[in-house]
Amino acid sequence: MSCKNCSSALVHQSFYCNQCGAKIITERITIKRILEDAFQNYIGWDNKYLVTIKYLILRPGVLLREYYSGIRKKFLNPFAFLTIGMAINLFVFNSFDEEFISVMNDFNKSQLDWYAEVIGGPFTNEEFQSEQLTKSAESSKFMLKYFNILVILLLPIYTLMAFLIYRKPYNYAEHIVANCYIQGFSMLTTSLIFFIAIWIHPSLYLLIYPLLILYYTYVYGKLYKLTIGQSILKIILFLAILTGSILAVAIISVLIGIAIAYILGNFK
Repeated sequence: MSCKNCSSALVHQSFYCNQCGAKIITERITIKRILEDAFQNYIGWDNKYLVTIKYLILRPGVLLREYYSGIRKKFLNPFAFLTIGMAINLFVFNSFDEEFISVMNDFNKSQLDWYAEVIGGPFTNEEFQSEQLTKSAESSKFMLKYFNILVILLLPIYTLMAFLIYRKPYNYAEHIVANCYIQGFSMLTTSLIFFIAIWIHPSLYLLIYPLLILYYTYVYGKLYKLTIGQSILKIILFLAILTGSILAVAIISVLIGIAIAYILGNFK
């Protein structure tokens, strides 16, 4: 008897081909068989996607260490997991684009009101607030349009910062795997909190940021077997580098803008 997928000879009473790994199927297709396969492959708890989510919630360190060591059959590929997360996130936000922009506007309005109370100055000016909300709405539309590209572009940067902070024994490529799983799971969390914010109150969207930071800390803490204190110090350093990078990019952008304006002014 040979495998119907790769034609390799099969060991007697084999359940899977020892060459290509395909399941040996001898019975005819029936409605019952179709439904069982659909449940197992797409709904069942042994589905790779659901197993991966389960491990990312309960045992993220185990998942990553097993994946690094070569135990990969039971987990979804990290890039496939990230792609599914991106697709779900993009589908949710584009299907409810008006609600998304409304939630973001309410979220940004609450921030501006808080700045007005604490800082004062231009934040108390209604015209200034209106301009900021308009810019925020445009930013939200831009993010919806180019979301996938932004995720792909930012992933190597997040990974580089994690690699510089956490270092050995894992190399940059292994940190890429960790960040693919983290980002994929974070997108599912973002979609869930977005729905909660729509149904209950837009301010709940604020939960995204602390939850994602906590999850990042949790995963890397489990991977490196860090104490709570060590995890807190690492994430503070990560956030400091991230903030510094954002400020550096902003300053460089302003300087480039000033330089371009100066050069153009000299040509007039």
